This record gives sequence, structure tokens and C-alpha cells, in this order.
Amino acid sequence: MANADDCRDDIRVNITLVDILDYVGDSVRPIREGCAVFDAGHVVCIGYTEKADCAVTYCGYVLQSSHPGQIPHKTSLTISADVSKWVCICSCKAGTSRCKHIIASMLTLNRSGNASYLSCTDTVQAWGITKSERTAPWGAKRTDDLCCVNHPKKIMPTDKTMENNILMESFHRILKGN
Repeated sequence: MANADDCRDDIRVNITLVDILDYVGDSVRPIREGCAVFDAGHVVCIGYTEKADCAVTYCGYVLQSSHPGQIPHKTSLTISADVSKWVCICSCKAGTSRCKHIIASMLTLNRSGNASYLSCTDTVQAWGITKSERTAPWGAKRTDDLCCVNHPKKIMPTDKTMENNILMESFHRILKGN
């Protein structure tokens, strides 16, 4: 194992498309579906958690295609120079080591060319938190709930006569326009 300070540097990823095709084998479906997941931008986060002389372990989070607002699938990819020794695991129901989420994670690593270190605090934290307190940072939010949205203040006239005059003038402008 490398020095602890070395583990936190970005590393170069050496996963080629040929390696991915060798890993998948004769099946076309994981490649086709993995490309669709990758193209949809469903790989939320990916980085390495361990690196040794012979292998690097990557951890990724991929949105569920059918329920993108729910907890993403977790992928774990242990990649070495020998494709036959790759160990890939996904938390999805497919139960195969060649699912679309794993392929999308591999494609992300292939296209980015490098990976950052993911510590345990960079990933989902679940200890000491009740279910009702958990929030999904990847979940959908209303536009009004985003911090970057400016909420214009409504100008409320204090004089009722002035308010009626404004309403009447607006009404007449609408009628003229039609």
C-alpha cells in the first residue's frame, strides 16, 4: 500500500474501451444500456477508495433509471492490469457483475481519464441518523426551493384608490390590445 498522503492525489485511470469490451464478453446489452445510463448523466459521483501496486478500487454512485430521485446504486470496481481479475459489484437488483451501472461507471472513468480520492465522508453517511432525518441531495427539488432563485418582492400599494386605478388602467390596456 502506498503512503497515506499519496492516496489522496488524483490518479490516472487506465481503463480502455477494449478492456471494457473484454470484461463484458459476448453480451451487447450491458454495453448498450450502460452507454444510455452514461449519456443520461446518471453517474453522480465516482472516485477511488484504495490503490495498491496491483489494483485500484473505485466507488461510484449511479442514479436509478426508473427512480432517479431515490438512493442511487453503489458500484465498487476493483480494477487491475489483468481484466480477468476485475471484481465489480453493484447494489442493483440485476445481481450481475456486468450490469449497466457498472458499465456506465467504467465509461465515466474511461472518458475522464483520472479519478479523485473518495474518503468515507465523501460518500453516503448513514450511521447515527434516523430514517426521517436522512435527505437525498440527489433528489429532485422545486425550483423555488433552490438557493440561487431570486424571489421578487411584490409591491403592494398602500392606497386602495391607487390600487383600483392601476387595475382599471391595466384592464383597459388589455382590452385595447385585443
